[in-house]
Amino acid sequence: MLGDMIPFRIIGNLYFVGTYGASSHMIDTGKGLILIDAGYEETADVVIESLETLGYDVKDVKYILISHGHDDHSDGVPKLVARSGAKVFMHEADNRYLKGFLPDVYLKDGDTVRLGNTEILCLHTPGHTAGVMSFFFNVTDGESTYRAGMFGGAGVNQLKKAYLDKKGMLPLSWRADYLASLERLRGERVEVFVGNHSWNNRTREKFEQMQADPTVNPFINRDEWGIFLDKCEAKLENMIETESRETFVNYAHRGASEYMPENTFLSFYNGIAMGANGIETDVRRTADGKLILFHDSTLERVTDGQGRVDEHTYAELMSLNVEKNGFYDKIVTLEEFLQRFAFRELTFAIELKGAGVEEETAELLRKYGMEKKTFVTSFNLEYIRKFKEYAPEFRVGYLTKEIDGELLSELRALGVDELCPKASEITPEKVRAWHRAGFNVRAWGVDSEETMRRVYDSGANGMTVNFPDKLTEYIKNAVGGRE
Repeated sequence: MLGDMIPFRIIGNLYFVGTYGASSHMIDTGKGLILIDAGYEETADVVIESLETLGYDVKDVKYILISHGHDDHSDGVPKLVARSGAKVFMHEADNRYLKGFLPDVYLKDGDTVRLGNTEILCLHTPGHTAGVMSFFFNVTDGESTYRAGMFGGAGVNQLKKAYLDKKGMLPLSWRADYLASLERLRGERVEVFVGNHSWNNRTREKFEQMQADPTVNPFINRDEWGIFLDKCEAKLENMIETESRETFVNYAHRGASEYMPENTFLSFYNGIAMGANGIETDVRRTADGKLILFHDSTLERVTDGQGRVDEHTYAELMSLNVEKNGFYDKIVTLEEFLQRFAFRELTFAIELKGAGVEEETAELLRKYGMEKKTFVTSFNLEYIRKFKEYAPEFRVGYLTKEIDGELLSELRALGVDELCPKASEITPEKVRAWHRAGFNVRAWGVDSEETMRRVYDSGANGMTVNFPDKLTEYIKNAVGGRE
């Protein structure tokens, strides 16, 4: 049951034995065979028959190296091991994907796998998954020896936020890992580019060229490796840029707070009516322990009350009015807010405004299924740290006025997904750099329509605005202008 590609010798002792959709490569070491990637469960028989077509026996396979744990690379392992008894090598970080087996050997960065006349250098190059391994080895053809190399996980679609969210809120920082891996791989000399998928290195087309003219081997190409890595980088950057436009979040800042009493139902509903696809709000605790939505630590600016918020009970606060432009409404609890809005197709930015609210906020957000639609943020890193301890499955963001490399490293280590700079700091160059560092970018402090336009045009992923209607109109015109 040969697959949709004929098995063939690429060069020297390196062979292609997979399918168009699930590449597998075999190396004849003289002391047994090494298989790189096992394909799908349903294509394992194709690999076995491909080996037989080339004059080999699956029982001669001694090692199976898995580039990463996705099903098109690893699901064929149990059937192949059952027929061959081979040992399986893979990075431990990708165990989460495996079905029906665990590796015999966990590869680490810089390991060398040796068998017969072949030594394979294994480099940890995460991004596509956390455990991607790339492989480098020599192949000899006639009098010449060439360096062969495979990038173990080149696809970037799996780095889309929607995909990362779907697969368990995987870190956006994987994008930065991917770019760092590309930079590292550029340091390897590769003369024979081995495709992790057949379309990466045009395996089928090169085979057809070899059939047409056996005197030329198109797999020998000293430039192809670098060109491919550059294309991978460009694809990721284009994907991030496209995503920032297609999924841009117009956050109604405390609702439509330019027009209505902030952090009230009146403000939130008006923000949605004005086209906002996100709501930003603030969480504080009352004297008797209720979590409410209120920005300031004191009451005077927006209510007819006085004193500190946390010195008043919930009942006392409910006797007050929140006022703006002649409109009045009441203070809202976090749970009341979630009851009204959690079911909606909105993105939420929940800012922690005081210590000690982290755990209960996490519990309420979980209760209403907010994991995939919420960024929990603060100007206080300790609040974020504590919230992340209670709820590691949530995405978190850091609000800041100043950003440097040291801060970015600290945020990475803490697992922060979203960088929230002041709007005055936003430039296209900075946004691109922050994206490359692995962060979603949302601006705050948008104090004018000019600033609003500049932030949107910079490529940021979102912004909080007091006037969501104006941003809605600007986006509509900007998108219309591109069509």
